[in-house]
Amino acid sequence: MLSRRNWVVALVSLLLVASLAGCTSGIAVPDRAIAVDVNTALEAQNKVANLMTAGEVQWSEAEFSSLLSVLLDQNSGENNPVDAVLVWFEPGNKVIAQVSLIDGVLPPTLGGDALNLSGVVSVEGGAVKLDLDGASAGGLGIDAAFLAPVNAQINAALAGLGLGVPVTVETDSGSVTVKLGM
Repeated sequence: MLSRRNWVVALVSLLLVASLAGCTSGIAVPDRAIAVDVNTALEAQNKVANLMTAGEVQWSEAEFSSLLSVLLDQNSGENNPVDAVLVWFEPGNKVIAQVSLIDGVLPPTLGGDALNLSGVVSVEGGAVKLDLDGASAGGLGIDAAFLAPVNAQINAALAGLGLGVPVTVETDSGSVTVKLGM
């Protein structure tokens, strides 16, 4: 016959195993250095005009990361927890992002102040779409099934861009190309 203590130990063990079942290993980011600065962000912003006139734009990882980081900083309040966003592009429309947070946002037990995301970018119905396939904080990963609400918010924001024309997105190692269909 099991004692009360054995039931508690069994229950706690079951809960621990169930909670760890959703965890995966951390997302590894490429070892290519990306420098984020305002001048590079301005160069990337100037390329948007090229998208509208020539129907195509290609951004490097530094340009895209700088533009995203500077726009996030400018359009957020003083309580913005994000320090920078670094984005790496791989062939096959694979995207890896590292969101660097200011000190103290994540608990020290996670071993870092960055969130890593990975996914595949595509186009559906003329709107850019991101399908996340993994995320991690420190070395602790999060299963893709738990990312559905985050993924839905990202895709709602991307759909809200309202490009209204057919778009293609292609990634290669170190760059992304966006083309508008005319």
